[in-house]
Amino acid sequence: MQCLQHFKYKETFLRKTKNCYISFVSKDLISAIADSTPVTYPSIRKRLEHRCRINELRDYYGTFMVRHGLIREEVDLLQGRIPPSIFVRHYWSPSFKELRDRTLKAISELEQTLNQEQTLN
Repeated sequence: MQCLQHFKYKETFLRKTKNCYISFVSKDLISAIADSTPVTYPSIRKRLEHRCRINELRDYYGTFMVRHGLIREEVDLLQGRIPPSIFVRHYWSPSFKELRDRTLKAISELEQTLNQEQTLN
């Protein structure tokens, strides 16, 4: 399904702030991660902070997703701005297929946009 269900593994994934309950990831990205050498979160964060501010990435991603088919509440869900009680009460259903399809489509468009910008620079 390409849906990572973080809420099922609270001890590992959920933090005190910015809890992300679900994520949608393309099969290509999962394969690339599986084939890569392990990297620590602090090293990823350090590299990202060198090149850009993480808050700016989050803002860019959220804005892009809204402009490409997701509603604001869905972006809030994906970015971890919805408390657990609201998530379970309003968003949980056995199937996230439609949200997954729209999310992965928007992510594909985001990748194309970023690749085009990179070739221009």
